[in-house]
Parts: sequence; structure tokens; C-alpha cells
Amino acid sequence: MSRSDRNQETPADRARALVPAGEELRGQHGVSLAYRAPLPGYFRRPRALRSERRTLSSWCMLPVYGAVRLCSLTWNPVEALVEAFTEREPKKPGKPFRGGWNSMAGHLARATLPRTKNRTAVMMQITDRHLQLVYVSCARSFTGTRGSVEVGWVTDLRHVTYVRDRSDVTGGDHEIGFADGSWCSVHFGGHGWSRMASAFPVRLSHLDLIPG
Repeated sequence: MSRSDRNQETPADRARALVPAGEELRGQHGVSLAYRAPLPGYFRRPRALRSERRTLSSWCMLPVYGAVRLCSLTWNPVEALVEAFTEREPKKPGKPFRGGWNSMAGHLARATLPRTKNRTAVMMQITDRHLQLVYVSCARSFTGTRGSVEVGWVTDLRHVTYVRDRSDVTGGDHEIGFADGSWCSVHFGGHGWSRMASAFPVRLSHLDLIPG
């Protein structure tokens, strides 16, 4: 592949290379937690792309990130510590999340917000056997070398019971349900999110009852 071709690669193109050998990719899309979903505390989020070096732009943004974190924390150190290890309140009424952080949905939610040194795109992939998240670094060196790509979280597709369209709340929002009874609300942003939902084995509308 030429340098110009590499420069034109999208995060989806780079993530596609990590589809397990012998498996069929049925759907792939950028994913984030739904806006109204509770956020895992900072120390619950997994570290990712550890071998990557922080870029100059990332170093420059550190004071901004630090200021944002300070503003979001309470000045009570005990409350700040509790917040770091427990879920925050939902931003909007409703039930955007069910199950603790150690449930299957909780592991998905935590993996959707990895701790990385540089800006990272999170891609969700559905194959004929697995559901997985791939982390694609958006960093680039002075020589044009692209950042790392790695699989961050994966589960057998048999553990995924349904995806439920919640565009009645926000376009692109979906609940992903698991065999342990937990579910997590995620957001597929941008063009093509409806095709992503169609790749799940069981698709429900917001009018359908949750199985089980």
C-alpha cells in the first residue's frame, strides 16, 4: 500500500484488519455511550494502546483536560474518590443502563471509554461469531506514521440477546442486551447507523418488550 493510500485510510478501514481470521464481518460502526447513560468512573475505564507515545498536541491539551476534570469533581476528597469508583447519575430520566459495572453490559460500557494517551476512535464490530470493540489511534507522527490499532473488548455473539432501537430518545441510540439480563445504551453516530443495528441477531423497536 502506498503512502497516499495509507493517508486516506479511515478508522473503519484500519479496524477492519482486526476482524478474526475465518470470521465474516456483518457490521461495523463508530460507537460511544449514549448521552443519557451513566459514565464509569475514571479508574474503571480500561487502559488501551499503552505502547503509544503521547503526541505534541495531546501534551498541549493536558492542562485543558486537567481543568475539566477538576471542574467536574467535588472539592470533598472522599466524595471524589467514591465518584471515581461508582457510576454517576444518568443525565436524563429513564433507564439507559441495567446491571452493575461487572455485568456484561457494564464491561461493554467501560470498554467504550478507554483511557488512552491520544485521541482514539472506538469501532464496534459484529461478526458471525463475536461482538468486539476496536481502538483506532488518531495520532500521527511527524513522519506520517499512523498510531496503533488493537482489539479492546470481545464477547461471543451467543451472549448478545438483542439490540433495541431507542431513536425515540435520540437518533442512533440503541440498547444492547446480554444473556445475564444486563443492557447498555450506546450511540451509533453519523451515516449508516441503521445498517449497523441490522447486523445484530435480534433487533427490537422501542415498543417491544425487553426479553426475559
